[in-house]
Amino acid sequence: MPLIKRSVALMNSAADRQPKAKKRNVAIFIHNGVEVLDFSGPSEVFASTEGFNVYTVSLTKEPIISQGFIRIIPNYSLADCPAPDIVVLPGGQTGPFIDNKPLINWIKSSAEHAEIMLSVCTGAGLLAKAGLLDGKQATTFHSYIEPLQKATPNAKILRNTRFVDNGQVITTAGVSAGIDGALHVVARLKGIDVARQTAFYMEYDKWKPSEGLVVDQKNKPKSIE
Repeated sequence: MPLIKRSVALMNSAADRQPKAKKRNVAIFIHNGVEVLDFSGPSEVFASTEGFNVYTVSLTKEPIISQGFIRIIPNYSLADCPAPDIVVLPGGQTGPFIDNKPLINWIKSSAEHAEIMLSVCTGAGLLAKAGLLDGKQATTFHSYIEPLQKATPNAKILRNTRFVDNGQVITTAGVSAGIDGALHVVARLKGIDVARQTAFYMEYDKWKPSEGLVVDQKNKPKSIE
């Protein structure tokens, strides 16, 4: 075999032996009455970016109804869900689930090991019930700001803020803001260029990487213009 071809073959063989980076598990909790874009927006972001294993989880594996007309069969129930690295808690009709003990316990348990706990819209209420907003700044859907503030007096709930990054806990405003929050997570974990590529693929022109509040500055993506 010629020297050049043999060198290329050896390099390819070495590359094949390198362990591939483990994908991060992204568990997206869905429930009856979940807002479509609340969960589908972040789902699109993570599923369109290399390095994430995205799946839905619900209280059970029974179909749930979103927006009154979309029937979805969850991939997992709380009982058999793979351990998540990232948890996404969308909003919508979250009221009936605030006091669901198995769900709140699952959120608390997941937070012990997950890198990111991301809420969208009224999903912030689930984080609050699990005690994950105490002492933090947060945001949520505009009409839910006052109720969440009353329910979480030890947190500061912000208006007119696209997302708030406290480190592990990230909250976003309503509906489409979940896309911005998920892109911010990608920028933190994979780099701003990767996040921009995802936004470009999605043709999501609204995203402004510097928009939002990053409380924990060490987690702020670099090279944001």
